Amino acid sequence: GRSYCVRTQRMLNQCLESLVQKVQSGVVINFEKSGPDPAPVGEDGLVDTSRPINSFASQPWHSCHKLIYVRPNPKTGVPVGHWPIPESFWPDQNSPTLPPRTAHPVVRFSCVDCEPMVIDKLPFDKYELEPSPLTQYILERKSPHTCWQVFVSSSGKYSELGYPFGYLKASTTLTCVNLFVMPYNYPVLLPLL
Repeated sequence: GRSYCVRTQRMLNQCLESLVQKVQSGVVINFEKSGPDPAPVGEDGLVDTSRPINSFASQPWHSCHKLIYVRPNPKTGVPVGHWPIPESFWPDQNSPTLPPRTAHPVVRFSCVDCEPMVIDKLPFDKYELEPSPLTQYILERKSPHTCWQVFVSSSGKYSELGYPFGYLKASTTLTCVNLFVMPYNYPVLLPLL
């Protein structure tokens, strides 16, 4: 929090300018770990089997309430996205109303290293995560060529966790972590395309 005591028109302009610089356009998401912790990584970036995995002790990176930056299109100034974050329910045609939902989506991530998937001419959305214990943990693993899949619980009809709709991946330069949003169940769809 920050307060401003405005006494003149000039001070008002300075305060507004200061506030505008601090405002980031984005969406708040609750990121929660699903399943066991990943195997520890050594200094060389390879899995270190000599260090024990403690999956039961809660770590700050296991659950983060953070912003993803939604950058506007430089030409139009309007943010553009191709794929939605799935809802946490399977639609029921007999239900007259939609079930209530949280204001901020709960996105679960699996710590199993996967290959990042993209194919030519199929768009994907890429959002940078606000720095947090989760982004710090992913960057410290120094694994820019693997990713962790993301899910929304109860988004699939026959699966409690649902199917992946994207992944978390460190940038190649290890400066930030991005959320890639793809079509729902993309590991099945992309090979078919």
